[in-house]
Amino acid sequence: MKNLRELRITAGTALLLCVTVAAATMLGCYAAFGWRSGAVERKLRELDRIVAARYVGTADEQAVADYAAVGYVAGLGDQWSSYIPADQYEAYQLSSAGKGCGIGVTVLTEDGNIRVSLVYDDSPAAQAGIQKGDYIVGAEGLTVAQDGADAVVDAIAGEAGTEVTVSVADTPDGAARALTMERAVVTQKMAWGEMLDGTVGYLRIENFHEGAAGQFQTVLDGLLEQGAQKLVIDVRHNGGGRVKEMSEMLDPLLPEGTIMTLRTKDGTETVYESDADMLDLPLAVLVDGQSISAAEFFAAALQEYGRATLVGTHTTGKGRAQQTIELSDGSAVNLSVEEYFTPQGNSLAGVGIAPDVEVALSEAQAAEFYFLAPQDDPQLQKAVELLG
Repeated sequence: MKNLRELRITAGTALLLCVTVAAATMLGCYAAFGWRSGAVERKLRELDRIVAARYVGTADEQAVADYAAVGYVAGLGDQWSSYIPADQYEAYQLSSAGKGCGIGVTVLTEDGNIRVSLVYDDSPAAQAGIQKGDYIVGAEGLTVAQDGADAVVDAIAGEAGTEVTVSVADTPDGAARALTMERAVVTQKMAWGEMLDGTVGYLRIENFHEGAAGQFQTVLDGLLEQGAQKLVIDVRHNGGGRVKEMSEMLDPLLPEGTIMTLRTKDGTETVYESDADMLDLPLAVLVDGQSISAAEFFAAALQEYGRATLVGTHTTGKGRAQQTIELSDGSAVNLSVEEYFTPQGNSLAGVGIAPDVEVALSEAQAAEFYFLAPQDDPQLQKAVELLG
C-alpha cells in the first residue's frame, strides 16, 4: 500500500457515492489485518465458495466486492472511516487539496431545485456572472423540471478545458439565461469576510482544506486594514479539514502553548504548538451542530485559552484524525489512525463543545443558512452584541 500521510480531522467521506475495490484486494486487506485469527478472511472465502457452488444467478464480482468493502468499514463501528473508490479518488484528492474541477460553484439541492450557495473567486462561474443565490435550472439541453436535479448536476460535471452551457435564473421558475463557460481546475473559496459595523470584522471559514490558512490570513489582514478591532469567526456548517491548516490559523490567535495533541494506537504523540506572537483582539466564534472536527477543535482551543466567546449550538463531538491510504488498485481507505486532544488534554469524541452563549436558529432560518443577511442571523447578531 502507498502511505499518503495526509492526516485530517474531517467530517469523513460518508457522502461518497459508492465503493469500488477489487475482491483480491479486499481479501488481501483482511489477511493483513489478521483479526481473530483470520476470521474475516475465512468468512468471506466461505461465502465465496458457497456462492460459486450453489448460487443459481450470475454474480457480479465487482458488485460483490463493493458491498464487501462497505460492510467491512461499517463493521469497524467508526463513522469517520470510509473507503474511496478508484474512480472517485482523484476528485477526493483534488478537493482535499483545496481544488475542484468544474465551473467553480457549491450548490444545494432543495425541493428538487439547484441553488448556488457559493461562487469561487476567479472561477468560470464568477466570470460568467453567476451569483450566490442563483438557481441552476438546466445544463447541456437538460432541465431540472424535466430531467431532475441530479441529471443536471451530472451534465455540468466534466473535464477541464471542455465547454458547458448552463441555464441560470433568479428564481426556480424565472426567466433563464444561458451561460457558456469552459470547465477548469479552480481553487475553492475556503475563507472570506466583510466589515459589519465600523470596528467589527466577520471572517467565515468554509473548511480547512489545503490552502485555507493562506486564505484566512489574507482575509484577516484585509479586515485589519479596514479597521477591524473585534472579530467574529464563523465555523458553522464547517466539515473540517487538515490539522496543519487549522493549527496555522490558530497560531496568530493564541498565546504560546499547545494547540493540539495527536496520539496513535501505539501511543506515539504529535504535538502542535503556537508561538508567543498573538493578535490581541476580542473574538467571538460561531458554532453549530455541523461544526465538525477541525471546526469544533478550532473553537475549543480558543475557548480553553479564554480567547473567544463561543455562540451558537452544541458541536458534533469528533475525536479522531484520519489518514488516507491508497490501495494497490487505485482506490483508498480513509482510516481513523489517531485520537486528538485539546490544549487542556480533553477529547471531543462523543462530547463536542458547548457554546458559552446558546442561540439557535429557527427552522426557517436554518433552511436559509447560506443566504441569511447579517441582520437576519440571530447567532451572528448575538456575537456582535457580546463583543460590545
